[in-house]
Amino acid sequence: MFEIGGYLRELTHEATEPVDYRLHTDHDSLGLNAALGRSIRIRFLGDKACVHCGRKVTKLYQNGYCFPCVRTLAECDLCVVKPHECHYHQGTCRDAAWGDAHCMIPHYVYLAVSSAPKVGLTRKGRELTRWVDQGAVAAVLFAEVPTRRQAGELEMELAQHIADKTNWRKMLADDVEETDLLTLRKQLIDKLPSHWRSYVLDSVTVRRFSYPRAEDAQVALQSLSLDRTQTVEGRLIGVKGQYLLLSNGVFQVKKHVGYRVQISVL
Repeated sequence: MFEIGGYLRELTHEATEPVDYRLHTDHDSLGLNAALGRSIRIRFLGDKACVHCGRKVTKLYQNGYCFPCVRTLAECDLCVVKPHECHYHQGTCRDAAWGDAHCMIPHYVYLAVSSAPKVGLTRKGRELTRWVDQGAVAAVLFAEVPTRRQAGELEMELAQHIADKTNWRKMLADDVEETDLLTLRKQLIDKLPSHWRSYVLDSVTVRRFSYPRAEDAQVALQSLSLDRTQTVEGRLIGVKGQYLLLSNGVFQVKKHVGYRVQISVL
């Protein structure tokens, strides 16, 4: 048996073939690929703490933040999930230094397939992390723009023709719509207003991903939560996106960031 404990953090990964995952707490980590096929137990120890300030609280928001941090941090502002509503240029950013480092820098707009084809955006240099976190099986860059706001505006333009959300149930069940991303990309370029076309990248390559699975087993799509039960336990049959695929359901790690847990591989 192997155990780690502490306040849960997001999965990290390397975009190898298949993707190589690690499960983390604030003090330790364990490799998940080597644990495939074994039972894993995640026991909630009763405490929750903000991922930013460390404050112990009874409720967390936005994947690990306390309420005061949600109200004050730039990374918790609404424009993070709605980039086209960025208000940095109005001088009202919650933290201009954070905006300079995260928003006023080059961003990519991309096409990906996790369940069905979708459009998304990410900071330049972070695309592999973004694609794997979304469980994409294929992805391709579309355009590079100077700021996050412009990326959000271009995403909204393309969302008139293609989805901008992932169906997590289909993604985890590998119910993926076959898509020729390069053909789709050309079709969308042809629909773009002229003022966007100078940002479209000329030479791109489709990147493909596979995810660790212990066996060709059907995923039980029941959502497992430490808010409903103190212990989540099952045989680890796979990892995809930010989810552990267990024999009795799926556990979204990102949703439980900040929970103090003991994790055992049996």
